[in-house]
Amino acid sequence: MPSSNHRRPTFRIVTPSFNQAEYLEQTIQSVLSQDGRGSDFDLQYAVVDGGSSDGSVDIIKKYRGELAFWCSEPDRGQSHAINKGFERVDGDICAYINSDDYYLPGAFQRIVALWNENPDADLFSGVCRKVNAQGKRLRDQCSDISTLPEILDLWNHWLRPNPNRNFIQPEVFWTKRLSERIGTFNESLHYTMDFDYWLRGFDAGIKVAKTDQPLAAFRIHAGQKTSARNASILELLDGITPYILSDDDRISAADRRRLLRHSRMTRRVIESADSLPEQRLLSLLSLAADEPGLLTSRHYWRQMRRNGKRVFWKRHAA
Repeated sequence: MPSSNHRRPTFRIVTPSFNQAEYLEQTIQSVLSQDGRGSDFDLQYAVVDGGSSDGSVDIIKKYRGELAFWCSEPDRGQSHAINKGFERVDGDICAYINSDDYYLPGAFQRIVALWNENPDADLFSGVCRKVNAQGKRLRDQCSDISTLPEILDLWNHWLRPNPNRNFIQPEVFWTKRLSERIGTFNESLHYTMDFDYWLRGFDAGIKVAKTDQPLAAFRIHAGQKTSARNASILELLDGITPYILSDDDRISAADRRRLLRHSRMTRRVIESADSLPEQRLLSLLSLAADEPGLLTSRHYWRQMRRNGKRVFWKRHAA
């Protein structure tokens, strides 16, 4: 392993897109306009469109002279589009940016600095700015995840009330070395292919390097796929289950028991989402009888309070 990086890296960037003409041009420009291109870093950029019918192709064609690859054709979903793009571009530092998100000025130079200063690191992250559909800043978020047990702990890093402490996809970069080690994105996943990729990286023993500077903007709007929250959470639970059911000595027995309890609770909450408030409350109470450790969990009592309030207001509004 080299003690330092002393050459100009190449960024290997992919944008998967489908009918996002409203936002696509800002995404493309945010990649191509990064300061330092040609001096601090080189760029290979692919835009993989799934056969859009909203004018996206005309936008892509405006920039085709600066793209290493682009296409517009039906695909098997977002993960397939990402994998297809990475097959056509090469570089030292990899990332994908969805067509409704965008990089902030200076992001690539900040990642180059991390890459130079941390030659043993394989994943780089920083501050992600959450914005609304119009691009207005809502708040900034920075992950504190650096170990396998932390990324498995959905309840303290991913599902907790604000502020979250998880990675947000557009502010994460990784090395070609990691991609060669863990392979491609899982095309069977619809919502959490990015989480699965990072989880496999931590399973492989990666190190993380972070900056406290802003790198990217994550746009929150009604049409984004991650708005299907319950389906996304179920995919997350499926992803961590093999680890919390194992006897992997990187995860303490106490942590595995806690994560399993919370996993069962979260599934119960989602599965009872369409139940009456009283039925949901009873379901959570019965779960605590099987998992008494939940009685000391703030996550459990948060759910109990939330559903208890629904029962109260339902009865008093009748």
